[in-house]
Amino acid sequence: MIYSLSKTSIFGLLRNQCISYSIFFTVDYKTQNSRRLTSMMMFLLASIMVSAQYRTIDGTDNHPENLGAAHAVICQKTTLSYEDGISQPAAPARVNPRIISNYVFDQNERVDNSLALSDFVWAFGQFLDHDISLVGDNHDEALPVSVIEDDEFFKTGDVIVMDRSIAAEGSGTDIDNPRSYKNEITSFIDASNVYGSDEERALWLRDSQSNIGLLKVSQGDLLPWNTDNGELNGSTTSSGIPEMDNIDVYTNRSFVAGDSRANENPLLISMHTIFVREHNRICKELAVANPGWSGDKIYLEARKWVGAYMQAITYFEWLPAQGIFLPSYNSYNESFDPSVSNVFSAAAFRMGHTLINSSLIRMENDGVEMQTGNIELRDAYFNPTLINISGGIEPYLIGMATNLQQEFDCKMVDDLRNFLFADTPNGAFGLDLAAINIQRGRERGLPDFNTVRYNFGLPRINDFLGITGDSETAEVLSQIYEGDFNDIDPWVGMLAEEHEPGALMGKTVMTILEKQFQALRDGDRFYFENDASFSSEEIESIKNTTLHDIITRNTDISLMQENVFDAMPYEEIPNGPELLALELEASLYPNPVTTQTTVKFYMETTTPMAIVLYSSTGEKIWSQDYEPTLGENFINLEFDDYFPRGIYNVKLETESAFKILRLLKY
Repeated sequence: MIYSLSKTSIFGLLRNQCISYSIFFTVDYKTQNSRRLTSMMMFLLASIMVSAQYRTIDGTDNHPENLGAAHAVICQKTTLSYEDGISQPAAPARVNPRIISNYVFDQNERVDNSLALSDFVWAFGQFLDHDISLVGDNHDEALPVSVIEDDEFFKTGDVIVMDRSIAAEGSGTDIDNPRSYKNEITSFIDASNVYGSDEERALWLRDSQSNIGLLKVSQGDLLPWNTDNGELNGSTTSSGIPEMDNIDVYTNRSFVAGDSRANENPLLISMHTIFVREHNRICKELAVANPGWSGDKIYLEARKWVGAYMQAITYFEWLPAQGIFLPSYNSYNESFDPSVSNVFSAAAFRMGHTLINSSLIRMENDGVEMQTGNIELRDAYFNPTLINISGGIEPYLIGMATNLQQEFDCKMVDDLRNFLFADTPNGAFGLDLAAINIQRGRERGLPDFNTVRYNFGLPRINDFLGITGDSETAEVLSQIYEGDFNDIDPWVGMLAEEHEPGALMGKTVMTILEKQFQALRDGDRFYFENDASFSSEEIESIKNTTLHDIITRNTDISLMQENVFDAMPYEEIPNGPELLALELEASLYPNPVTTQTTVKFYMETTTPMAIVLYSSTGEKIWSQDYEPTLGENFINLEFDDYFPRGIYNVKLETESAFKILRLLKY
């Protein structure tokens, strides 16, 4: 057998593979014989084949042209519609986005979705979006939305802050080279939101003390914090900690994950945490079954399985729950471009923003809402310590399984439309996500809604009623767009469009999602059904693994419906226990306090209790086990000079209930 690979090309192939161990050998060029050369080549080729079983962290070496890799240009599936045909946003001739938001997207009452889907649909959708799409903002190229008339939340003359998307280097020079954009992360469904899309982040996320490939976690089996030791009380001054978005300016603390946006809300944090736990669970199983494997080998195998589970949940659960069914999978096809498209990123996959509720439900393991109540979305933005104070991710996971998400329509809750990332309680400096989405489509060069339909092989509509089927919405759109249905912004038309039978959304969004997710599947050489390293039995096992399975084997949640994407009241879940709610009544006096306060609580049982004191940032300061008596109990808490002035949280917890009391120390 003759091998055409040179020594240089072999090392090049090895170097480009995502494998951490190295292969060393020596060759005596004067005495080598053909048998020895053949053996060496076979050894190297075998090594290449082993290493080629795994994805690279940045998505290279998947598609022949590295399409879909991190920092690759996103693809265009629609006609470009810049004002100058090159890069200028098509804003001057269009209706102000804030006006459209106020008249079309204002939501005064809750509207549950007609398919009875749960909050898991939008939460997993956001988690998935952060696995496949991130077009960065250019902070030196502002494109704010002006407030040009009397506004309930903003003053005339104010602006809603927004930056333009970063242009791909070298683009936007002339009509033949219009402005384009890069995806900062891999577009493949490969769990890059868990592991990262670059070697530096991936390496930091690994547990350096582990020899079985584990990922870092913090106390409570939560995501690691942005500190030197990964714990909440660590130092943030260490170098090399991956950057995370919108770190709390008061605490300088955030969880660290494979995607920089992980701290955006507690439901998203919960999704990240579940899949980190799943990685570590797989690592432990692989280490026991394969005692000769290195930590790198175990890490890569676990990463491959986690990515496969995410693919299976996406294609066999999440998409079908919304009425989207792709053609059956045949095989890898390199003619598919696995890149995320501009219209998908800038409009169609922003669908989840209309689905979100203004309140995040928190429930205990017995299905009873936490006595400390639910969390308003506007209070949860980039507030990761809510996870610690709530007792972990489980209350959010149970809550979102029971709660109906909002309808897919052109309505949006105030928490997103007026208070997004607000810096003060009255919404000052808040953002309007509806207005930003409209402006985003314009600055990214998207054409009008009718042209998008035409670009995807759908017939053009010829009146406003032909979009929505609802006369009231059609009338509002007609007034806003002054009767010109060819001027409708694509994101607005997509949300207003009448739903397809049995589906969450209309034909335009459905078509874009069908084409995008087929390309992500069929254009991925490492898609799990195409992975020769998986046996047929393993492929079937992956197909049958649900998000419910991932959650229940990585939490202490005792009961959850099999299909978590279908909302179900806790008491209606089959085979559930009889609900025995334990009321935990408690109070503090005096409050505010200077040196001493008394915790008063009433117990109906003598269940052991833990009393824990937290700082305002969620840091555990002090704890004590307590054996209560039946009836009223009193515990004195002393505060000396060690405790600075400020807000504290006192948590009383038993096996079945807990209470958090807010304390102000002078």
